[in-house]
Amino acid sequence: MMIALKLYNGDPDNADLTLRDLYETHLLEELDSPSVGTLSEYQTVINDWERLMQNSAVRHLSRKTVKNFQRHLANELIRGNPRSPATINKKLRTLGPLIRLAWPKDSHNPGGLGLCEYFKLPKPLTEENKVPFVYSGKQMNALYKAAAEMDWPRRFPATTWRTIFVMHYTCGPRTFDLLSLKWSNVDFEYGRGRGAISFIAAKTGKRQRIPLKNVARRHLLKLREHSRTDYLFPGFQKSNHRHLYANWKKLLTLAGLPTTCHLEDFRKTCNTAYEERFPGVGEWILGHSLSRVNAKNYVNPTRMVLRAIRKLPVPTEFKQGA
Repeated sequence: MMIALKLYNGDPDNADLTLRDLYETHLLEELDSPSVGTLSEYQTVINDWERLMQNSAVRHLSRKTVKNFQRHLANELIRGNPRSPATINKKLRTLGPLIRLAWPKDSHNPGGLGLCEYFKLPKPLTEENKVPFVYSGKQMNALYKAAAEMDWPRRFPATTWRTIFVMHYTCGPRTFDLLSLKWSNVDFEYGRGRGAISFIAAKTGKRQRIPLKNVARRHLLKLREHSRTDYLFPGFQKSNHRHLYANWKKLLTLAGLPTTCHLEDFRKTCNTAYEERFPGVGEWILGHSLSRVNAKNYVNPTRMVLRAIRKLPVPTEFKQGA
C-alpha cells in the first residue's frame, strides 16, 4: 500500500494512465502557445511509443523501458533505412517533459505527478558530425535548367520549380513553410517596392518577415501572372508529399544530381552563402536568432541585412530566367 501511495499519489485512477493520457490531460495545459511543429513532434513520439512499447502504462516507466524504446527506435527501418542517432536523440528529448511529469514532485521538478519513481535517463546516442551539404552554383544552374523538362505540376511546371529554387535559396524558409505560402503572405509593396514574404514558421510558431532579393521578386511576379489559386505552389503541400518527392527525384535525375539531395539543402545553402559574406545574417534570415538582439529588427531589417540580401550572389541561370 505504501508503494502504491508513492507511485500514484493515492489516486487509483492514475494506475493505468498512458503516455497519451499524460500528454492530453497534463502536458498540453503547461505548453505556452505551442507551434504546430511542436505538437506534431509530441504526437509522433507518442505514436512511436504506443507502437513499439505496446502502449505500456506510465507507472512502468523506468530507465530500462526508456532504453528499450531507444533500442527499438534504432532497430526499426523507415522506408528501408534506419533512423539516424540525431533523430533518435531528438525523439528522446521530446519524450523528456512527459517523463519529468511522471516523476515525483520535488524542488527540481515542481510539476511532478509522482506516477513513477525517479530514474536516470539513458545517455544520448553518439551522433556523427557531418558537414552540411550545400549546392554549388553549377548544381543550382543544372536544377534550374532541368525544370524546363518537367511536366508536373500540370500548369507552368518550369516557372513553378524555378521560383521554388530561387525563393528557397535567397529567402531560406523551411521547405514546407515555403511550399505552404499563399499570395496573402507576399507583400510586393514592402520596403518601397522591394517586397517581402511574411509567415509564421510551423516548427517554431515565430513570425518571420524576409525582404525579397530582386531576382526573387521577378520570379514571383512572373508566377503570379499564371496563378489561379491562393497558393503560390498548388499541389506542393504536405498532403501531396509522395507525389512531390517522386517528381523531385525525377528532377534530380534530369539535372544529373544524386537522388540523395534534398530540397531542404537549399536552406543550408542559403545560410552558408550569407554567413560566408555577412556573419550573423544567415541566422537572421533562417529565423534562428529571433530570440536574440537581431529580433528587434524583425519587422524592419537592419541596413546590414538589406545590404546582404542585395549582394548575395546568385547562379547565372537564376538571373537569366526571369
